[in-house]
Formats: sequence, C-alpha cells, structure tokens
Amino acid sequence: MREFKEVLKGLREERRLSQKELAEDLNLGISTIGMYENGSRMPKYDILEQIADYFNVDMNYLLGKTPIRNSYRDGEFSQWGNDTANQEYLSKDPELLALYNEIKNRQDIYILFDKTKDLDPKDVESVLMFVQTIRKQRGLDE
Repeated sequence: MREFKEVLKGLREERRLSQKELAEDLNLGISTIGMYENGSRMPKYDILEQIADYFNVDMNYLLGKTPIRNSYRDGEFSQWGNDTANQEYLSKDPELLALYNEIKNRQDIYILFDKTKDLDPKDVESVLMFVQTIRKQRGLDE
C-alpha cells in the first residue's frame, strides 16, 4: 500500500494543483503541504478529514490503507451517484452492468478511464493498441 505522503501528492497532481493552490484551498501553509508530501509531518485528524472531503476520498484511502477511493455510504457509492439506482437502470443490459461493476470495483480500471477521458480519439486508439499488444503477448487474445 502507498503511504499518506504519496497519496496526497498523487491526488494533488491529478487535479493539477500546485502545493500553493492546495494550501490556499485548505487554508493551510504551503510549507505544511510540503511537509505532508515529504513525510516529515502528518496532519491531525481534523485536517485529514478536511483533505479527504476536499478530494472526495475515504480516510482509509487517504492513509494508504485501501486502494478503493470511496466506500459505500447508505446504499450509495459517492463517486458514482446512487449505486442502487445505477444497478437497477443498467440491469436491462447485463454486459453494461458488468462493465459498470468492474470499473466501480477496480481502482486501477477507474484510473485508466479517468486518465484517458481528456484524450482525443486518436490518442485513445493508441492506448487501445497498446492494451491489445499486451493482451496478445500474454496469450489472452489470439
């Protein structure tokens, strides 16, 4: 598992925020963010909560205890809206429902989708060709 300092830096970089911007958004000093990211200081519980809320992640994810960003809350998956409603709607298409569940439950797949959403179709095609090459090398596709 990753450490808090790595998770925080990764979340900040995903949002393309500088340490200064994050510090301002959280009403903290820039040196405080720097110390969190280099591991020389850990935030108190209330600041951890504030950071988790800011990035819309669970505390356990923020602390590096789980790869799952968000857990279920009262029948809802916070990152995806109302999970029960989504499951019901998608139940009409079993293939789409299976894809939804796979993306929702596997953080690595979610990250892949998230990282490619801003790419143009030609770039996405390049990513797909790369994936197909790996699948062939591993004997998953003929």
